[in-house]
Amino acid sequence: MMRINLSGGSYDARAVSVAAQRCLNLYPEPLPQQEQEPAQFAHYPTPGRVEFATPEVGTVRCLYRSTQGDLIASVGIGIYVVHANGNSTKIGTISSGTGQVRMQDNGTALFIVDGSTSGGWYCSLPSKPQQGLYGALTKINDGAFYGSRTIAILDTFFLYTNPDTTNWYVGPAQFADESTTPFDSLYVASKTSYPDTIVGIAVVGQTIWLFGSQETELWYTSGAADFPFQRLPSLSIGSGCASPYSIAANGDIVLWLGADKSGLPRVYAGVSQAAQPVSTYAIENAIQGYTDCSSAIGYIYQQEGHTFYVLTFPVTGKTWVYDVSTSLWHERCSLAPDGVTEAPLRASAWANAYGKVFCGDPENGTIYEVSLDLDTDAGQPIKRQRAFPHVIGDGQRMIHRKLMLDMQNGSGAAVNVDWSDDRGKTFCTPIALQLGASGNVWPTLWRLGLARDRVYRMTWAGGGGAALMGAFLEADTVAT
Repeated sequence: MMRINLSGGSYDARAVSVAAQRCLNLYPEPLPQQEQEPAQFAHYPTPGRVEFATPEVGTVRCLYRSTQGDLIASVGIGIYVVHANGNSTKIGTISSGTGQVRMQDNGTALFIVDGSTSGGWYCSLPSKPQQGLYGALTKINDGAFYGSRTIAILDTFFLYTNPDTTNWYVGPAQFADESTTPFDSLYVASKTSYPDTIVGIAVVGQTIWLFGSQETELWYTSGAADFPFQRLPSLSIGSGCASPYSIAANGDIVLWLGADKSGLPRVYAGVSQAAQPVSTYAIENAIQGYTDCSSAIGYIYQQEGHTFYVLTFPVTGKTWVYDVSTSLWHERCSLAPDGVTEAPLRASAWANAYGKVFCGDPENGTIYEVSLDLDTDAGQPIKRQRAFPHVIGDGQRMIHRKLMLDMQNGSGAAVNVDWSDDRGKTFCTPIALQLGASGNVWPTLWRLGLARDRVYRMTWAGGGGAALMGAFLEADTVAT
């Protein structure tokens, strides 16, 4: 029997006859070939969720881990410290809305922006995490604060962008409050390499990434008295940003939904002072077909050595995830209350804190713990699906005699197997295979008919975290 290898992540091409390899709620992990493992990749189930805290009913607009390690949540109009035991303490309130919020702290003060021209709040941090109270949340009224959609920090300076302008500006060093550390109205600079509007800002290493709508500039700390930063001369990135809230950075890398003067949105990654697209042709075909990319939301979280960039399109209801560790993509979704219909992933914010991963619900204000040990999505089943590569011989029909799954067994769950004989356009009625109650079961289907080009597909829920490595196929070419 020949092995059908699953050689990568999701690749559902514009023409399904080329590739129809959907990878839903599964992430691929390469297996070490130097250890002589028989398969190239294992596809592991993405994590499930369980309720951790519900500070208030509303949209979770941001999750942020402070420099002290506390989990800070923006839910509805409230700003909360969510403690490690699931309890929460309210710090204060901000303006109403459902739009994204961004936070940053300097070890002394926490600063919050909501993207409006007057939307800025701050409070003091306690001396130790989980000990003492945060200061009262105060709305900033400094005339040199102009609002910002995103916020970053470098060398004790908070960095802001003036919404819908070509300007960005800097708060005072070691900001504590606006009375003792007021903003300087001269700490303003303009994007000069190309006259596009500034969309957002991020810091990678010691470099400031200033995202315009069509090009990106890089700045560094100069220490000058009139303005502490200076643009790196003769160096810019030929891609801007299509959505400010798609920008996600972890200090070593920044990812964003990019746009430039010559094309439509695609996903970029920036490291040090260079950037390159990381979205595949298939991912770009999907993204560029969406009606609205300007509201895309991006977050980075890390789990078991994988660094995931979660990119959600709220209007379309689609979520794509890029695994920085493997450079592979997969798709995620939730299920509707009927347990069958695919629905948008119920997560509008992500963060690591207390040795765990958390995400926030876009509707009900719930903060969930995200764990690979969970096999349900807040009580709902999780649909997992992997379509296989085309099985095609030398242009002649083949008799498919036996298909055997190479998949972790012992859970007793059912895997639905269906296939397409019209090159991935339509699929037949699924046939259920039981994984069995022990680990020494090889689920097998027999007498699968004739096909010149066939695409197999596996769909299941449950399975106790079962990994999928591929399948074995016994097939013979016939004379016609």
